[in-house]
Amino acid sequence: MHTELILKFLISFAIGALIGTERERKQSEIREFAGIRTFMLIAVFGTSSAFLSTFYPNFIIIAFLGLATMVGLSYMASTRKIGDIGLTTEVVALLTFILGALCYTDEGLQIVPIVAIIITTLLAVKPYLHTFARKISQKEMINTLKFLIVAFVILPLLPNQAIGPLGFFNPYQIWLMVVFISGISFAGYILMKFIGAERGISATGVIGGLVSSTAVTTAMAARVKESEFVMRAAVFATVVASSMMFLRVLFEVLVINSSLTPLLIIPMLSMGLLGISLGFLAWKTTKVREVGEDLKLKNPFSLKPALIFGLLFLVILFASEIANIYFGSSGIYITSIISGVADVDAITISMAILARDTISPEVAVTAITLAAISNTVIKFLIAMFFGTRKFGYLIGVIFAVIIAVGLTAVFLI
Repeated sequence: MHTELILKFLISFAIGALIGTERERKQSEIREFAGIRTFMLIAVFGTSSAFLSTFYPNFIIIAFLGLATMVGLSYMASTRKIGDIGLTTEVVALLTFILGALCYTDEGLQIVPIVAIIITTLLAVKPYLHTFARKISQKEMINTLKFLIVAFVILPLLPNQAIGPLGFFNPYQIWLMVVFISGISFAGYILMKFIGAERGISATGVIGGLVSSTAVTTAMAARVKESEFVMRAAVFATVVASSMMFLRVLFEVLVINSSLTPLLIIPMLSMGLLGISLGFLAWKTTKVREVGEDLKLKNPFSLKPALIFGLLFLVILFASEIANIYFGSSGIYITSIISGVADVDAITISMAILARDTISPEVAVTAITLAAISNTVIKFLIAMFFGTRKFGYLIGVIFAVIIAVGLTAVFLI
């Protein structure tokens, strides 16, 4: 018992030191009422209050109100003296007390370190958060709210049961896939806004590939047509973005139907890693590290594209079911190749779902790989017709090697 209690107090000291260190570091920038020692004491005060509350039930409430009063008085004195009206440190002080109190409970002890790290991270990245907030437009903010409504308001209200012919239409499942894919693209878009494509083509290729590798390919083709000076850099961005698509497909399957991962990891990982490696070869042979202005990516979540994806997913799921019934695996492969021209995500998720009880894992993995290859061929055509002939040739050679590896992996399945 004593050992466990000592451990709880030590963890409380540690989280107070972690948060306090970050606040102490900011002392040179603005005047604060508390530093590392004060935050350590506040955290331990919270733990001690929780401990004493086992003997005096209302002690923790009195202790928190006392701390809040002291913080409030300090804030009033600070605003009168230097005119500082920021509340961040004062609020964090109260949160530190609560975290310290949670350290006394077994359940709280498991989440307190995580929460403390998150709080400290938010405090440390303040300049980046402000920069990010200023980059978000009104339209993007509205689209963000739409995404949250779709994910956390509409989704829970949909029925989670199969209806319609063949029992393939599950409103909850369909909409969950819409939220899932939109969430991945949305996260990539937010990272792009946060980091900025102006940081270099590495961000353009890697993060842009999470949002839309087709958009990256189109944008790079246009840049090359403006100036061939950025040829190799544009090739890098295009190849890496396209390679990220393979890794994205692998992640989607891992989440939707992890039983396919052992089979799919061979073609997807081989094509993805090979593409990234070949992209870096292009990177090494160029002196250009920028591709000009920010990559223009549309916000990946607005209601219309989400609905279009949901409809496309539904159509592909139905078409795959019919193709499997009347034409077997050959029909599924043809459906996959055609679907891959428009969207890889929809066919990937459809195959992952059907592989649960309708088609074999080998057929599903082959279909997903063929769809990814089909989409890669489309990006080559975009590079050829929207960029220069040299750009299209370089992209074509690299993509041909990637596709050859993917087809080889398919035959080995």
